[in-house]
Amino acid sequence: MGRRPKVTRQEVLSAARAAFAERGFEATTLAAIAARVEVSAAALLRHAPTKEALFAAAMSAGEGEIRPPVEFLARLTGEEDPRRVLKRLAEAMVPFLEQKLDETVASWMRSKIRVERAADIRLPFDPSRTPTPPQRVLALLEEYLRRAVAAGRLSLADPRAAALAYLGSLHSYVMLHRVVRICDPPFPFDRYLKTLLEVWTRGALPPTARGPRRSKAAQRSNEAPSS
Repeated sequence: MGRRPKVTRQEVLSAARAAFAERGFEATTLAAIAARVEVSAAALLRHAPTKEALFAAAMSAGEGEIRPPVEFLARLTGEEDPRRVLKRLAEAMVPFLEQKLDETVASWMRSKIRVERAADIRLPFDPSRTPTPPQRVLALLEEYLRRAVAAGRLSLADPRAAALAYLGSLHSYVMLHRVVRICDPPFPFDRYLKTLLEVWTRGALPPTARGPRRSKAAQRSNEAPSS
């Protein structure tokens, strides 16, 4: 296989960011990064003089450029099959969240900063510039849900709360597996998503015709003759 005649700086930084996110700074070699863009390790040094400089450039290159893969929601009318829409959203968001989490952890590990307060945590975006990427995702999903309700495809009393709940389920899957490591081996995402959509489309609680079930003691109390 011949080498690529030219590689752009953005391609190099993207490849480096992905490699550092996957394995961390120490375990990532210049050769491994170079292999991703089919150039020699020496060619990388044209973009950064050292591995440390390449790490700094790569991990800062994404700041302010976070674009969650959810813009398709803005083009939907609300008439679409909600199950397919929510499935597409989950399949796009979970890999995206995993990548961003890995990048953030790699940066924290390399910086060796002791985080003592929540305010000390450096987010992968500027929280002072609104709407932030998470706020944009929430707004897009909420507006889609409102359109789906108006079209009669969903029945929701509070689309904003529903949007938060659905996004929270996706974030929880990523955090529980990448940080908490709640299952070993990881619980398959396709099974998780299938159940999540089942809960959304059919519900987990069976319908009851008489409302909440009363205890036997309460029933006896109601049946006892009054004095």
